[in-house]
Amino acid sequence: MADVKLTGSMRLLLALVAGILLYHSLGFRFPYAAQGAAGLVFLFLGGWWWAKKRPLARNRARAGALGVLCVVGLAFWATFQKNRPEALPVPAATVTHYKITLVKAVALKPTSVSSVGRLEAVQAHGKWYPARGQVAVFFPHSPKADSLRYGAQLLVKGALQPPARPANPFQFGYRRFLALRHIQWQAYLPEATWLLMGHAPPSTVTALSLHVRKRLEKAFREHLAAPRELTIAHALVLGVQDDLDAALRNAYARTGTVHVLAVSGLHVGLLYGVLLFLLQPLRRDRTSRLVVFLVIVGVVWFYAFVTGLSASVLRSVCMFSLVELGRLIQRKSSILNTLAVVALVLLVYEPNFLFDVGFQLSFLAVAGIVLLQPLFLQLWNPEQKLVRIIWELLAISVAAQLATFPLSLYYFHQFPVYFWVANLVAVPLSSLALYLGVAFMMLFWLPVVNGMVGQLLEWTLWLLNELLLWLERWPHAVLEGFVVTPGQVLALYLFLIAVVVFLVRKKLVWLAASVLCLAFISGTELAEAFYQRHTRELVLHSVRRSSAVSLVQGRQVIFSADSAFYAQPQLFSYQVQPYWWAKGVRAQNRFGADFTQTGLKQEMPFTVTPEGNQLLVWQGKKLLWLRRLPRGIINPVVLDAVVLQHNVWAPADRLKKVVTTRSVVLDQTNSRRYTARKAAELRSAGYRVHVLEEEGAWRMKLR
Repeated sequence: MADVKLTGSMRLLLALVAGILLYHSLGFRFPYAAQGAAGLVFLFLGGWWWAKKRPLARNRARAGALGVLCVVGLAFWATFQKNRPEALPVPAATVTHYKITLVKAVALKPTSVSSVGRLEAVQAHGKWYPARGQVAVFFPHSPKADSLRYGAQLLVKGALQPPARPANPFQFGYRRFLALRHIQWQAYLPEATWLLMGHAPPSTVTALSLHVRKRLEKAFREHLAAPRELTIAHALVLGVQDDLDAALRNAYARTGTVHVLAVSGLHVGLLYGVLLFLLQPLRRDRTSRLVVFLVIVGVVWFYAFVTGLSASVLRSVCMFSLVELGRLIQRKSSILNTLAVVALVLLVYEPNFLFDVGFQLSFLAVAGIVLLQPLFLQLWNPEQKLVRIIWELLAISVAAQLATFPLSLYYFHQFPVYFWVANLVAVPLSSLALYLGVAFMMLFWLPVVNGMVGQLLEWTLWLLNELLLWLERWPHAVLEGFVVTPGQVLALYLFLIAVVVFLVRKKLVWLAASVLCLAFISGTELAEAFYQRHTRELVLHSVRRSSAVSLVQGRQVIFSADSAFYAQPQLFSYQVQPYWWAKGVRAQNRFGADFTQTGLKQEMPFTVTPEGNQLLVWQGKKLLWLRRLPRGIINPVVLDAVVLQHNVWAPADRLKKVVTTRSVVLDQTNSRRYTARKAAELRSAGYRVHVLEEEGAWRMKLR
C-alpha cells in the first residue's frame, strides 16, 4: 500500500466536516454563526496579505492555518443556514387546512403509501397564507392513494403535527431523522381528509425519470413470475424496495450482503467496470477517447436516471464521471482524491449528507477497498487464475467490511460472521443479475428476447436467494446486541489505521498506538459493564395499543406484556430491544398475558387479583395494573404507582378509597378520548399523571 498524503481537497474536506460537526454540537446555542464566519474570513485575508508581503515559511503556515479555520467557520455558517426551520405565518395549532405538492417518489409499502409534501399554503381562521416547509405524509392503501404520483397537488384537512420524539429509551429517533432531511411535520391522511387538486411536478427531469422507472417496473412484473425474485429485481436493478419482504431483507442483512439490495456505488461500479472492459481497447486517439468518454458517462448517467436519481447513485456517478474526465484529458487521478472532491461537492450542496448512513458507509467502503485491497494482494498473490479471482473478490469483501464494521456496529448493533462467504456468493451472482437487468431494460420491448433475458434473471435471483437463506441458517450466523459509543467508534478506526500502518512500516510506535486504542475500548466497556451490573430500573414501555413492562436488574430482565403486544412482533424489535441492548441484558424471562400458566419454577414478581388486576412487588416497589376497581377494600392500599388500563371505570374519588398513590400512568390500551378526559380529571384531583402515548415510556430508576 502506497503512502497516503493529504491533498488540498482532503484538507478542505476535513475542515468542512469539522465545521458541520461543530454546528451539530453547539450550533443551536450559538446565534452568531454569520459574524463568526465573517471574522474568520477577514483574519484569513489579513494573514494571506501578510504572507504575500513577507513570504516566510512561518507566515505561510499561519496563513494556511487561518485558511483551514476559515473553511470551518464557513461550513458552520452554511450548516446553520441549511438547518434553519421554516416558520409558519400562523400558529400551527390554528391551521385547519393546508396545500402540499408531493416532491418525492410515492412509495407503495406493504402497510401504507408514503411520500414527502412541500407546503404551499395554510388556512387559519378562514384565511389562506403562503407557507414553506416539508411534510412527511402517509396514506392507508386505497385505489385513490395508490394512484398518487410525484408532483400531485393535495388539499388536506387537518392540523400540522411535528414528528413524535422517541417514545422509549434508546429507540430510533425518527424526528431527528426527518429533521436532517429538512422535514418539519408529519401527517397520516385517511382518504376522507384529502383531495387531489392537480398535478405539477417540481422537476420535469425527475418526473420523467420516475415515469420511466414505473414503466420498467411494469415490464419486470410482466416477465418475472416469482414474487420473491420480482421484489429483488426491483431492489437490485431499479432501487425500488417498497414491496421487499421483511424476512428476505433480514436474510440479506444477517449475511452481510444487504448492500446488493440498495442501488449504490457497488452497482454503478459494476456497470462502469464492464463498460471499461468492453471499451478500453477502443481508446486510440483523441476522437476515440472522446467517444468512449461520452458512451461510458452517458450509460452510467442513464442508469442513474432510470433508478430515480437517488443520492447514493448520484454520488457514485459523479465519482466515476470525474475518473473518466481524467482519462479523457490524460491526467492521472487518485481515486481517493476523486472521492474527496465528490464528498466535498456533495457536502457543500447539502451538509446534512454527513449524517446519512448510506453516505458514510459508501464512502468508507470505497476508501477501504482502495487502501486495503492492495495490501491484501501484496500478502498473497496466487498464480492460478481461478484462485486469484476468488482471492481478489474475498480481498474486496474483507476490505469493505473492515472499513465499515465500526459504523455497522454503531448503527445496526450486529456483525455478520459469514460475510466473507456470503459475499463470495452474492457479489458474482448479483453482478450477473445486474448485467441481465440492464440488458432487460434495454431490450424489454423485443417480444422474444425480453422473455429469455427475464427468465435468466429470475433463475439467477432464485439461486442468489436460496444460497443466502441457506447461509443465514448456519450456526451463529450473526452476533447481535453490540452497543458502541461514538468515542469507541473513533477508537476502533484509530486501531485499524494503526494496525495497517504498523504492517506497512514495521514501526513499534504504531503497534503501541493500536494497544492504546484497545485499552481505551476495553476500559470503557469494563466501566459500562460495572455500571450495568448495578442497574435497577423499571420501565413501562410506550407501545401501540398494548402494555409492556421491563424490570432490569443487572444484566437480567423480567419482561411482561399482553397478548396484543406479542401479536405485533415488530414492536419488540423497535421499541424494547434497543433498550435491552443498551442495558447489556444477557438473560431474560418473558411472560405473556397468561404468565401464571407458564409453569416456570421461579418466584415471579406478579400476582393476579380476583378482579383480574395485576400487582407487581419488586425491589420494594409496588405497582398495580388496574382493569377493574376492587370491592371490599377497608383501608386504601399504599402503592408507588397505578396503571389504568382498558378504559377502566375509576373516578378520582373512588380511586382514593381503593389505593393511596401520587403517580397514575395511562397506558395505550385506553382510548384517546378516555385518556384525555381521565388525565384532566386526575390532574385536577392532585395526581401526577403520565400518559404513555404522549410523554413516552415511564421509568423508575432504583439504582
